[in-house]
Amino acid sequence: MKKSIISSLLVISILFLIGQVGAQEKKLPPASKRAAKLTEWMKTNLSLTADQEPKVQEINLKYATKVDEVKSSTDDRKKKKSTLKSNDAAKDAELKSVFNESQYQTYLSKKEEMKKKLKGKRKEKKQG
Repeated sequence: MKKSIISSLLVISILFLIGQVGAQEKKLPPASKRAAKLTEWMKTNLSLTADQEPKVQEINLKYATKVDEVKSSTDDRKKKKSTLKSNDAAKDAELKSVFNESQYQTYLSKKEEMKKKLKGKRKEKKQG
């Protein structure tokens, strides 16, 4: 009887540890790395000028840091989603002041395209 209880506890402990390791793998890269990657993408896809690049980098870093703060907060899921959405709108407004009209329109269309792809991937994951 004691052996089966000990075995059960051991199995539960192992499963818990595996779950923790899996959860750690899903962590976001550091804000600075995400911001740099996004800025590089924008530089390539939106043809940023040398003057625009540092401004865009600063905006991207600011909002990547805010994402980290929201993700680590103790707010409920609904509040986090609302905060992320308002931060996204604020970021778009800041970027609009740096981009020219053509760059901004391209940015919005690419952003919408990425949202659709992400939704499709989430749907596949749920179904699969």
